[in-house]
Parts: sequence; structure tokens; C-alpha cells
Amino acid sequence: MTNSRLDRIERDIEKTRAKILDYQKRLKDLEAQKTEEENAQIVQMVKAVHIDHAQLAAFLSAYANGDIMLPGQQMPDYDPEQEDSDDEA
Repeated sequence: MTNSRLDRIERDIEKTRAKILDYQKRLKDLEAQKTEEENAQIVQMVKAVHIDHAQLAAFLSAYANGDIMLPGQQMPDYDPEQEDSDDEA
């Protein structure tokens, strides 16, 4: 009787492992679909503004460097005391 319980538990373990593998594959597929859809939306947005690749690169570079702000963004607060303490260090 003990062997049959042990066998049943081992079968359940194997079934559970198989389900986990299936779910991991499904999750990977869903994440890939999500990334693909996000990329398609980005491409649509870029095409909608009618700029070429050089203009897009210049815009993204300026944004990354903090040269331009997007609507609704605020400039970081300027703290002259922070600059003074940086000079002392």
C-alpha cells in the first residue's frame, strides 16, 4: 500500500513538472508576442510623425542628453548648495 501511494506521488510530481515546462514555454511565447506588439506600435508612432532616421536619431540623442524635455516633464530642481558641496569634495 505504501508503494502505491509513493508511485502516485511520483506520477503527480512528473505531471506537475510537465505542466511547469508547458507554462514556461507559454510565458516565453507571450512575452515575445508582447515585445513584437510594442515594437510595432513604436514603428507606427515614428511613421506617424514623418521624420527620417537621422532626425529620429538626433531627437533621441537630444532627449537622452537632457537637451529637450517631453511635454509634462519637469526640469530637475536646481540646488546651489548641492553644487557647492560637490566642489568641496
